[in-house]
Amino acid sequence: MKISSIQQLSVKSSVIHRNNLNNQSNSYHSSPNFTGYDFHKYGDSHIYIWQMDKLKKETQLFPQDIEYRKKLMGNAGLNPVKQYMLRSIIGPQEIKSILKRFDDNPDIYSVGEKDKNIINHKMRANLHIHTTSSDGSLTVTELLDKAAEYANKVKSDFPNETEPFVIAITDHDTTDGANEAIKVISEKPLKYKNLRVILGVEMTTFNNIAPDMVNSPTNTHVLLYGIDPNEPRLKDFIDGTKAKKLQIEKMMTDSANKSYEKYFGEKNFFSVNQAKEQYNAINKNIIGIYNGMERYFETKSTVKQILLKDKYIVQSLKKHNMPTDIDGFMTKFSEFHTPRDGNNKVQKPIDTLPEFISATIGIKEETVVNKILEGEKTQNFSDYKKSLKSNISEYKTAFTPKYHYIPNFDTIYYNLSNQSDVIMGVAHPVDTVKNIENSNDKYKFMTELYKKFKSDCKEKAQFTEAYYQSYKPGRKEFNAEEKTQKFFKMVGKTFNLLRTGSADSHGLSVFKRL
Repeated sequence: MKISSIQQLSVKSSVIHRNNLNNQSNSYHSSPNFTGYDFHKYGDSHIYIWQMDKLKKETQLFPQDIEYRKKLMGNAGLNPVKQYMLRSIIGPQEIKSILKRFDDNPDIYSVGEKDKNIINHKMRANLHIHTTSSDGSLTVTELLDKAAEYANKVKSDFPNETEPFVIAITDHDTTDGANEAIKVISEKPLKYKNLRVILGVEMTTFNNIAPDMVNSPTNTHVLLYGIDPNEPRLKDFIDGTKAKKLQIEKMMTDSANKSYEKYFGEKNFFSVNQAKEQYNAINKNIIGIYNGMERYFETKSTVKQILLKDKYIVQSLKKHNMPTDIDGFMTKFSEFHTPRDGNNKVQKPIDTLPEFISATIGIKEETVVNKILEGEKTQNFSDYKKSLKSNISEYKTAFTPKYHYIPNFDTIYYNLSNQSDVIMGVAHPVDTVKNIENSNDKYKFMTELYKKFKSDCKEKAQFTEAYYQSYKPGRKEFNAEEKTQKFFKMVGKTFNLLRTGSADSHGLSVFKRL
């Protein structure tokens, strides 16, 4: 029987396809990534099933964390039985295992000289990262994708090593980022299979520490690892803290408006909504709100009463099609200011306004500075600033504060009572001694800090960020001193604290701060 040309082509294509499958099968057999794959059970078309099966087996290495993932899934409205979908999210058992192995190895957290450790894929952890849920620049998905890409390279370069690439999502005073990570990872678990993710939060606290050495409570940031962001008690605490801050913002605004009306005759000059446009921290009710609100009041009154009353500046604004009304000016200023203040540090108007005006209408910064300084000397404006400071000072944190809207160590510990396996750590400890001049006094103060931390947080107090790589000059050098690292080693032994490290990332890098 003759075979038509079309039939011949069909037979030929079938043979080629079968050969391709055989070659593909052989490549799977020889690949180290498919070691242990049962081809008789799954066949060539079931790689996904094999990989999911591998995830299930990996979770069994840390049985305590299976229960943790089940709670994450259940409280997020997902099927707890499929806890293995969150394999890349590690629980308390694996977290502690990793931290113990990394304890005496600062290089594991370092980018290295000229980014050597990144290039060689030797950097294995950044345990303090912010997303757009607080004051970071990366969305949760962007962060996870970038981290997974690097984690895959680590796995490719070192297939037999047990040390993975680990990140911790630790947004300021909010668990939104951690909650989003559950959703993203559960939808595409294999995409992140080589990455290890710690769900956390960085809580802003004020604690009364060594009052004989400092004249105000200490702003101490506390890292929480291994949280369940949807656990009711923690969630209510986070939401309640944000609500308290919003209440204080409104009260401060009312007080500031009284001062402004008294000296300049205008009612309701300030608003919380406009303050939110100026500062991301105010917008999201995270971190300390006092400085942000104070700077907003100072900035807007400086613009209205000094800059917009200067004929030269007003003419230049008009020439460059810039608004000369106060609210229009503030809107343009917020568009300029926010992206440049990527770390959301609160700056004085004497620093930010000259930069803005110079960049937009070309007047030299020095000229604008001088105009502001001259305007502040006038009797009316000087009296107004004193009144403003007096009226809003009652909202500032103090050893005996009038308003309790920022928690301390033991408040956080109490609100973690339903999450017995969460561990806590002191973030960037050298920041707590930035206003102490004497080197020996710095160590004395930090010793008191760790005593307080361990006393209030008890068994949950388990680590400190000794290998923090993003201090500013001065503090960076102090942290790098051999004496300081010996101190942290002593602290670790004395208070049973593991040493961790990070870049405290806020920008577009997974490895660096900005």
